[in-house]
Amino acid sequence: MRNKNKVTKFPVARIKKIMQKDEEVGKVAQATPILISKALELFMGSLVEEMTKVAVQRSIRRVEIWHLKHAIEQIDTFDFLREIVQPIPDPTNGGVEEETSTEPKRRKKRAKVDDDD
Repeated sequence: MRNKNKVTKFPVARIKKIMQKDEEVGKVAQATPILISKALELFMGSLVEEMTKVAVQRSIRRVEIWHLKHAIEQIDTFDFLREIVQPIPDPTNGGVEEETSTEPKRRKKRAKVDDDD
């Protein structure tokens, strides 16, 4: 049976591989990728929680990508992500949201294939 303290939601082996790709990183202690995995889990949880708060404040049932942008812009802890989310269109500030478009969605036509081989 696995120790519950070491159960993580992010793959520890992949984290270790990523860490070892850096030439400056030597040997990695066994606990290090587990710690990073747990830190990622907590970071993602807080980010999603803030996104949810933005959606609830605006009385929206579904969390959209622009809620992430608003959460990052509102919380000082997430300042380092502002450049990454800057190009995300924001429907509250005049951006275009795909689902609010008045045009109906069109299906792509498939090319016909002849079976004359």
